[in-house]
Amino acid sequence: MDTTTASMPGAALPGIAKAIHAPSTVLRAHDLPGPMILQRLALVGAVHKLDSASAYLAEHADTLYGRGAIVKSVAPGGTVSCAVSAAWVWLGGSFPKTIDIVSSSHFRSLIYGRRIRVFNRNTPPEHLTTVGQLRLTTPQRTACDIALLSDEESIDIRANEMVCSLMESYAFRPTDCLHILAANRFWQNAPRARQFFSVIEHCF
Repeated sequence: MDTTTASMPGAALPGIAKAIHAPSTVLRAHDLPGPMILQRLALVGAVHKLDSASAYLAEHADTLYGRGAIVKSVAPGGTVSCAVSAAWVWLGGSFPKTIDIVSSSHFRSLIYGRRIRVFNRNTPPEHLTTVGQLRLTTPQRTACDIALLSDEESIDIRANEMVCSLMESYAFRPTDCLHILAANRFWQNAPRARQFFSVIEHCF
């Protein structure tokens, strides 16, 4: 295994390893000895279920690299993870209800019972980094994407707290997000996102 630390513009993220081979971290019911094994593992907390027939190991979700490997396993190949999916990699918590990616393609089928939500916003190289083999948005760009979500979803996922957790965990400031938003003034909901970061600027 190559343990080279991944680089991310604007911040150092120690402990992000790059693996040459990344087998799927998702367990499927038909791969286990019996049909009830997955349910029993979930009941004792050994796995977290994605849907009725698949789950990921709880211990994998406890580390940044493990969460990156999980998202790499569930996201469509060749895509970049962003928004709520990227936030889950950076912060952990409950697995998101959607699989968020940057792509120019459209995906109609559900994956592990979840809708694939496609974002087609401008994503320059400095907004991207890697965790293992997963390509995803940086914490700064992820915070912007979260702040740009609709009012309804923002309330549902507690977006304001999520953004503040990203800033506290990865040591960046609202001004970093304001610079990103200033360069992309026509993103949907950009005025509201700019107002949010301006209001909390004095807190960081």
